[in-house]
Amino acid sequence: MKTLYLTDSSANIALDPETNSVRSLPSEDRYDIRNIYYAEEPMHVVYDSAECHEEADVKKGEIILLFYNNRANKYHLDTIRSKQWAANIKNRRAIEQKEKEEWALRNANGPVCDCEACCNVCACCDAKTAEPVKAEPVKKTKKSKKA
Repeated sequence: MKTLYLTDSSANIALDPETNSVRSLPSEDRYDIRNIYYAEEPMHVVYDSAECHEEADVKKGEIILLFYNNRANKYHLDTIRSKQWAANIKNRRAIEQKEKEEWALRNANGPVCDCEACCNVCACCDAKTAEPVKAEPVKKTKKSKKA
């Protein structure tokens, strides 16, 4: 059985131990995916664009792929079931929700500098009290006249 080695780079190595040969596996174009949706519940999906009409029944937990409407794509709508991809989608949503909640908590009483993150010393706060410093009014000066 061949083994495909992948890393964080776009390089890959396909090793065939039977023939003791190495090659690379070309990647497929990933830019033809227009949108990705996660089905939270069963639904009927209809794609209708120009001369193209496609329908699919989607189960809860499936991923809906919509491909660009171009000459390379024979089909534009597809569904897949992938536990790992669904877990990644749910994890991203959970992280984004947590970040939104943390931001809302920090900003609940108006915008305030996070002085604790900078050891109580920053340009917008008094170093002793960590209270926001009010801007001093700008004083006008007289211009001198040159003869």
